[in-house]
Amino acid sequence: MILNCNNFILKGSPAVNLFQVHDSLLTQSFDEPFTMYGLVAESISVPEDRSWVIFKIRKEAKFHDGSPIRVEDIIWTLNTLKEKGHPFYKYYYGDVVEVIQENDNKVRFNFKGNTNLELPLIVGQLPVLPKHYWTNKNFEETSMDIPIGSGPYKIKTFDAGRTITYELDPDYWG
Repeated sequence: MILNCNNFILKGSPAVNLFQVHDSLLTQSFDEPFTMYGLVAESISVPEDRSWVIFKIRKEAKFHDGSPIRVEDIIWTLNTLKEKGHPFYKYYYGDVVEVIQENDNKVRFNFKGNTNLELPLIVGQLPVLPKHYWTNKNFEETSMDIPIGSGPYKIKTFDAGRTITYELDPDYWG
């Protein structure tokens, strides 16, 4: 078994609860079926025909290293997950044909069609990964490096194959 701190690929066995390390564009309301609210996204715009969605990114949203979450991180995340991530992502986000930067804090996802009415919310589940962290790393390989995320928790310590301890990020932006 190869322990992996990159839970977005097929290789290795991901550490438990790594989802706590990365925030997504929207967050789920557990007492309202498939209702979501802005997290990294400050607002969401969807046309009546649901053929695209635009997310406006919060200015205060940042990664654990203090760098701001940018539209380019979101574009990179989607493209990387679809091309190099676990096959699930290629399928899950398969109806997204294009992701483009509208301006400094708005990202637009264009869809193949308008038959999946939940697609704007599905895209909102996209975890946001820091492009700068992965620049000189091979995304497709397992890693024991502690990842930089944007979520409320970060990895404090781990003993490969035995334990992992998370801590609340005292500088969590949310």
